[in-house]
Amino acid sequence: MMKRSMPALIVVALAAALGRATPAHAEQRALLVGVGQYQTAGIDLPGIDLDIERVRDTLIRMGFKDSQIRTLRDGEATSTAVIRSFETWLKEGVQPQDRVVFYFSGHGSNIPDVNGDEKDGVDEVLVTNDMKRARVNGRATLTGVVADDKLSQLIAAIPSRNVWIVVDSCHSGTVTRTIDLANRSLARDKVYVKSFSYAGMPAPSTKHDKPSVVTRGVKAGPTENFVSLTAAGDGEEAIGTSKGGVFTIGLTEAFARLAAQGKTPTVAALKDEAAAYIRSKVDRAQVHTPQLNGSTELAGGALKLLEEAPPSSQGPNRQKLVELVGRQAGKLSVTATAEKYAIDQPVQISVDVPFAGYLNVVAVDADDVATVIYPNRHQTQNTVSAGALRIPSEAMDFELLASEPVGPTLVVAFLTSAPLNFFNETLDQRDSQGRITADFPALSYTATRAIRVAPREARSYGGQLEIQVVR
Repeated sequence: MMKRSMPALIVVALAAALGRATPAHAEQRALLVGVGQYQTAGIDLPGIDLDIERVRDTLIRMGFKDSQIRTLRDGEATSTAVIRSFETWLKEGVQPQDRVVFYFSGHGSNIPDVNGDEKDGVDEVLVTNDMKRARVNGRATLTGVVADDKLSQLIAAIPSRNVWIVVDSCHSGTVTRTIDLANRSLARDKVYVKSFSYAGMPAPSTKHDKPSVVTRGVKAGPTENFVSLTAAGDGEEAIGTSKGGVFTIGLTEAFARLAAQGKTPTVAALKDEAAAYIRSKVDRAQVHTPQLNGSTELAGGALKLLEEAPPSSQGPNRQKLVELVGRQAGKLSVTATAEKYAIDQPVQISVDVPFAGYLNVVAVDADDVATVIYPNRHQTQNTVSAGALRIPSEAMDFELLASEPVGPTLVVAFLTSAPLNFFNETLDQRDSQGRITADFPALSYTATRAIRVAPREARSYGGQLEIQVVR
């Protein structure tokens, strides 16, 4: 039997990768707005909850605390609530050196420019939950949206000189629709255009040198206190999926990857990395190019994306999985053959399975990297019978070896009566045909979502243990 080793995990601790951490800002603030459900029927978007979760986890890795992040979702995310949150949460008590982040995922659209300040004749808008069609002075328009003019005013009023705006939407003017991609590296799933079109919607005029629009480029005030990074250029369609927005996935994956390489991410570098991710995941006709606007100084590194990294024990993956275990209806007994393992020493996990079902096991290393160790590429099925189960057993064609980084590794297991396979949920580690290429893939956000929303009638048990990897 050929034995295969679990590859060494490559993400290094952010604090170690970047040298001595600087003190965290006392009043840094973040506002995350996600609109997947709208009051207007027929325009809902899937995967917005995963966008918010990914960005929240990224902020935690940037050094934000839970108390410094506020979220508006779906029915909470009205135009009034967004504006009010800018005027209070992102402004009050904020000092010039504090970092401020605003993120939006949902539809974008266009409305007629009524004050003549737009060279292309339209105002771009963020389509919030309470959007409605309307007519003003005989022209079709929208209410219940946040227009570029208003957003520019709100940003200019923030006392911080370190504001980062991230928007995953588009304003292409195309009919909101689903698309089938030939490239299956996002798995076999329909994708969605993140723009809202309506009868009489104005199209940007081409009789100008360059549009002066906001969500693709917030208009600068007297002082440029912001940098903005947005999903698509003029006429391009930002793509959303049930797994999240392609731009948001690419952006957050790029952040983790650059940090893992010991690099200090900049907004400019993230734009390039996200663009490369989009090109690799969608068909050529659907490629959209992230746009960078605002302060070139902030884009190039003056906006410190990484400050004081949280301890590994407080990393988002570890916190999330421990919380999920605690929410399960019953407890699993999970043990290991030892409490400490040297590098390259075989590891064996034992699970006392109380009923026949579907078992998933995840390891979170000392750098908060979460890897699905069961099922995996060599053991794709995860149906189990009641009784004691060893992973790997003699019949399993793989081996688990202790690997870098040294330190505590959390192992969590979930047993469900309803079918659930974390390996099949893998998103990023697929080829163009949709085949999973990783032996032991990274934990997908869709997998943890499935655990959270398990039906009441389905039995779901969880268990955990912690082992040490030493030199």
